[in-house]
Amino acid sequence: MSTSPDFDIAFSFAGEERPYVDQVARALRDLGVKVFYDQFEQVDLWGKDLYTHLSEVYFKRAKFTIMFISAAYKSKLWTNHERESAQARAFQEAQEYILPVRFDETEIPGVLPTVGYLSANDYSPDELASLIVKKLVSVGGSVPSELVRSDFSLAAFVPSPTPNEFVVSVVDDEDAPIANAAVTAQADNGTALRGVSGVDGKCALTVPTRSFIDYWSLMRATQRR
Repeated sequence: MSTSPDFDIAFSFAGEERPYVDQVARALRDLGVKVFYDQFEQVDLWGKDLYTHLSEVYFKRAKFTIMFISAAYKSKLWTNHERESAQARAFQEAQEYILPVRFDETEIPGVLPTVGYLSANDYSPDELASLIVKKLVSVGGSVPSELVRSDFSLAAFVPSPTPNEFVVSVVDDEDAPIANAAVTAQADNGTALRGVSGVDGKCALTVPTRSFIDYWSLMRATQRR
């Protein structure tokens, strides 16, 4: 889409699966992920034309839609409306947009059997939340929580031949390089250097001071869109 989405993740699910979905949503919110989940949006939804509003959310206001597939999901009017809006968005995307999570093997119109999915039976809500965050990180998504950054986005210094230059290597928890990560090296006095990691996950920064070792004491790697 041409504009930045309001939500990292939108949830589409049937009420029968709420006990599981609710735990996933709250785990993601605690990690700093922007989630469209109806219980978080009660005030905003109050008085709105929900047919139009939900269509807009699933069509253009989220980075991904998590579709929690079940027999109940297939049978509900509102979930089918959400699905159709999400599928219209997916049709326009050059990358995946709908991320299926299955409670059972129910066939959903437009969701091909060749589409990769996760099974809710294989993961606890917290484990699924962690996988969702990893998906966001893998595509350069915004994950603002410091806890998430330290858990899923690791950074290490690589030795440099010159004393005022250094390289930051940004990797995930499996040591795979993260490309297009916005890297900020921040000093105690608030000044900072910024760069972007390449396809190898590395970002070279040059410190404009002779007191390199004492001056730069804090480095943070952040993920941006």
